[in-house]
Amino acid sequence: MKKKKVLILHGKPGMGHLITANALMEVFKKDYSEVEVKDADAFDFLYWPLRYGYPYFYNHIVAKAPILFKIFYHSYDNELIEETLKIITSFFIKKAQFIAFVKDFSPDFILATNPLPLQLASLIEEKNIIDILSANVCTDFGFHSIWHSKDINYYFVATDEIKSSLLDHKVNLNKIKITGIPVRPKFSQPVDHNKVLESLNFSALEPILLIVGGQLKYSELLKVVSGIKAKNNLAQFIVVAGRDKDLQKKLESSELKKDINVRVFGLVQDIEKFMAVSDLILSKAGGSTTAECLVKNLPMIVYKSTPGQEEDNVNYLIHNGAGIKAKNTKEIIEVIVELFSQPDKLEKMKSNCQKIQKPNATKDIVDFVVSQIK
Repeated sequence: MKKKKVLILHGKPGMGHLITANALMEVFKKDYSEVEVKDADAFDFLYWPLRYGYPYFYNHIVAKAPILFKIFYHSYDNELIEETLKIITSFFIKKAQFIAFVKDFSPDFILATNPLPLQLASLIEEKNIIDILSANVCTDFGFHSIWHSKDINYYFVATDEIKSSLLDHKVNLNKIKITGIPVRPKFSQPVDHNKVLESLNFSALEPILLIVGGQLKYSELLKVVSGIKAKNNLAQFIVVAGRDKDLQKKLESSELKKDINVRVFGLVQDIEKFMAVSDLILSKAGGSTTAECLVKNLPMIVYKSTPGQEEDNVNYLIHNGAGIKAKNTKEIIEVIVELFSQPDKLEKMKSNCQKIQKPNATKDIVDFVVSQIK
């Protein structure tokens, strides 16, 4: 019998699409070793002006002119403009290379964790590719029409609201599966709290705030930590710089490293352990991060969010009582101090996380895909 094959396509910018792809890869390999799985970056099949230009545009505009990006994001959520941009995009596709790649692997199912890959397939209009079973794995808690494509067989989405939006785009009801956003299996696995707390030399009786790089400048971070400590000197802090090398460098030489209630880290591979013992997290609201926090019952405090998809994620958290948006460092301090001083309110937010989490999203998607190709 011919071995079944699944192709997972992701793309830039940001790490969320790749993290989602890796989560799916991990479960395929663990639960269905008989299925051959391959992943690829869809941007490798674009000519350089778009391949490098779009990620640069995204990162630069988001950082320097977020309002401009917000205008672009919402303008793009329009069928006429979307179709125009698709036509422009078609001139930058390495059609022969993409067709050869897909045909050479010959997958039975194509999963895309970025909206671009299956749009490429649709734009090429190669029947042998379009006829392969396919699905978009939507990686945020809000809908944008860029995820919609007429040739897609299935959509794996996070919420009823996204389902309703796809129905408005005339997508057949049977094509829409509310699974949640995939997270890596380790986020659903139990953690020995006492062991983690012991490794940190932290008390289990005092609240812990997890701060992940990307939200605060170094000066803002110092202000937040000192402001919280001034009002709650028993609060404990785990500060993870992540990929922010500048922040990591400053933290390494900071007075925070000498504080008995603060632990400082760079890029870590076991963030799920810190999430498990924390009471709140101050972090960016990317789709993957948000889904991971929900699975760990960890309420989010969001200070800065990328206009567009991250705003959708924040609004989803706020609407469901699982997160709070703070306007400035003063408000961050006030919100965290209030929650740390009101355990019942904090427990309610944790309970709300549990109500909307979908810890089985990754396995549910993988199981469904395999059921379609057996």
